[in-house]
Formats: sequence, structure tokens, C-alpha cells
Amino acid sequence: MQLRQLRHLLALAEQGSFGRAAEAVHLSQPALSRSIEKLEEDIQARLVDRAYGQVRFTAAGDLVLARARELLADADQVQRDVLLLQGLATGSLQVGLGPFAAGMLGRPALSLMAQRHPKLTVRIDMADPATLGERLHRRQLDLFIADSRDLKRQPGLQFKRLPNVDVSFFVRAGHPLLAHEGVTLEQAMDFPVASPNLPAAVAAYFERQVRRSDRPVFNLVCDDLGTLRHLALSADAVILAPDAVGLNHGTESLERLVIKRFTRMQTHYSIVLPANRTMSPAALAFTRLVHEMMAPAGGKAVKAV
Repeated sequence: MQLRQLRHLLALAEQGSFGRAAEAVHLSQPALSRSIEKLEEDIQARLVDRAYGQVRFTAAGDLVLARARELLADADQVQRDVLLLQGLATGSLQVGLGPFAAGMLGRPALSLMAQRHPKLTVRIDMADPATLGERLHRRQLDLFIADSRDLKRQPGLQFKRLPNVDVSFFVRAGHPLLAHEGVTLEQAMDFPVASPNLPAAVAAYFERQVRRSDRPVFNLVCDDLGTLRHLALSADAVILAPDAVGLNHGTESLERLVIKRFTRMQTHYSIVLPANRTMSPAALAFTRLVHEMMAPAGGKAVKAV
């Protein structure tokens, strides 16, 4: 018994006659009849009654037809999986991004994946690392990228470190604070100060740097890098963000603001994967793309439009 014969049987059931079925599978009618007869010979049971030119399936034929549908569906899935392995012509990918990673990688990574693999279905979720870890355990994600310092103690995860990226304060060109060679964090707080949601240790570090009690250091919090950029351009906000390609685009650019006594800060991203699970070809393609995007300045960094 061959899959080809099962496809012929299924075509016969769908078309209702040997003539139409033969045309559907691009065979002559005698060739289709021989294929069905050979299937009956292999199974040792009559599958089709051919009396009076009508096609009626026997009880054995109905049973074989039901199993044929299942087998052919599985075979088609195997073919789709092979296409995925060979060239990502089909398939899906579910990626999670933490706050900083979302702002820096979300838009350009999705754009590049769409350009390189237009038939791939990609979904990007944005959440805090703890939530992403839960979704990964529940198999709702293939992988996620986030600051991994708070996740090291979680079992069942593997981490692939990504290149560090400097994190700095930025303001719009012509901002009053740029008139100084450097300002304190407390002086910056005379203006709105914005950031994504920060890891607890990072947020505590900033609060220790100031003596002001009238407001928190970051009085505007948003995980969308585009919104942070808009705040800098429209509301004179001082924003904390990765020094990444996605921060500056269009005609209006942001400039780095020197903050006195500001300890150099970098991202601490990792690609987080389930332990003991083989990465899919789509996940491998995505991780390669992220490494390209985050290549050091001397490397060949990729830009997305």
C-alpha cells in the first residue's frame, strides 16, 4: 500500500466518479482503476462497488478512507516540516521580548524577519521577564529575549548571552541641559525623566543616587521606545534607553546627555530557551538575525528600514 494509492482513493471519494477523479489526479481513467484495484489487492478487501457506473464505498472502503485522510494529513504535515527545515517557506515563531529588548529589537527584528522570510508567521509578545519565563514553560513561546539577571535561578531554562549594548540618557537636540558639560541626575529631574520598566536592582540604584523626595527619578515609564523618543522630542523629557539603531530615525535625532557620577550601564540580554529542547529552524534564524543586529561597532551590524 502506497500513499499515492490512498490519494487516488480520496480523489475518487471527493469527485464521485472514476472519470472526474482521474482528471483531478492527472491520470487516465484505466490507470486510476488499476491503482484502486492494486490497493484492494494489497489490503485484500473490496473497497468500491462499481455497479451501474456509480461509485459506492463498501464498509471496508469507508474504514480505509477514514484512515487514508489521517495518514495523508500526517504526510502533508511532514512535507510542510521539511519545507520549514529547508527554507522557512512555512512555519511559525513565537518570540517574547522584555522591556528594553522590545524597544531596541522589536520593530527592526520583525521587519528583517518579514523581509527575509515573508511566508513565516511571527508573533512577538512584550512582557516582563518573569511573565515571559512562565509563557516559555507553558510552550506559548519558542524563546524570549530579556535582561536575564533575575532569571538565573529558574530551573528548566538555558541562556545564550547576547552582546552588551550601552545604555545612556538622551535628550532632543537643543535641549537646555546640553548647554552644560555635564549635569547631575537631580538637575535632570527638573525635567520629565522617562524609562522603560527597569529591573528592580537597576531602579533601586537610581533612587539611591538622589536626595530629592518630591518625586521618583523616573516619573514617566513606558516600554515602547517610540513613545520614549516622542516624549524626548515633544516634552523635553530626559530618557534612559539603549544606544541602539532603533532609537534614532527620521530627521529629528536625539543626543546623549552626560550625567555626572553616572556609572556606565549596559544591557544584560540573553536569549532564553527551554532546556533540553532543540531549537526550530525559525528560532535559529531569529537568533542569528539578533546577533547580527547587536554586532559591536566594528562588526557588520544590520539595519532595518
